[in-house]
Amino acid sequence: MGDAPKRRLPVIGSGAAGAAPPRGGVAAPEKRKLPVLQSGGDDEGEDRPPWHWIALGTVAIFIAWLPLAGLVNTLLRRMIERAGDAGAQGSVRLAMVGLNVIAFALAGVAGGYLVGRFGGRAGRREAAASGAVVAALAWALALAEGAPAGALGWALLLVVVVTIGSAASYAGGSAGLRSRAASGPPRSR
Repeated sequence: MGDAPKRRLPVIGSGAAGAAPPRGGVAAPEKRKLPVLQSGGDDEGEDRPPWHWIALGTVAIFIAWLPLAGLVNTLLRRMIERAGDAGAQGSVRLAMVGLNVIAFALAGVAGGYLVGRFGGRAGRREAAASGAVVAALAWALALAEGAPAGALGWALLLVVVVTIGSAASYAGGSAGLRSRAASGPPRSR
């Protein structure tokens, strides 16, 4: 046993391409190599179509608006609890509407800025559209709550809310485009 040559078992796929098959074995198929696409590093992938940025801006506005609205309404609830007389109630209700409009407008500016700054081919129009979509969704949620306002009141509210959302997002989109232009072309890594 000590002087006999060692026998090796054939290992499937271990031979070089084109090598003779092992004794009594079948030739392994030739290995194919997959083509490798190498990027030049200048482009970071395909640019999103502008309508994608409407959806992204809508989500960004909601993400910014919900915490702001929660903060505003918590503060206003405390104000209502402290104000006991009817005269203070009117001013608190006016503050409620005004501060919620400011929170919505700030969120619209933030979402519009995101679209303008990082939106590729998207710009002011897509930013304004995302603000209008959020306003319409918020209006639909308020309508589903069933607050009494009448058909004319609801129509007027829709126009006002869409105008505020579009204008704030348009302004944010303009600021984002200015910021994009000031930063110059994107640098390659």
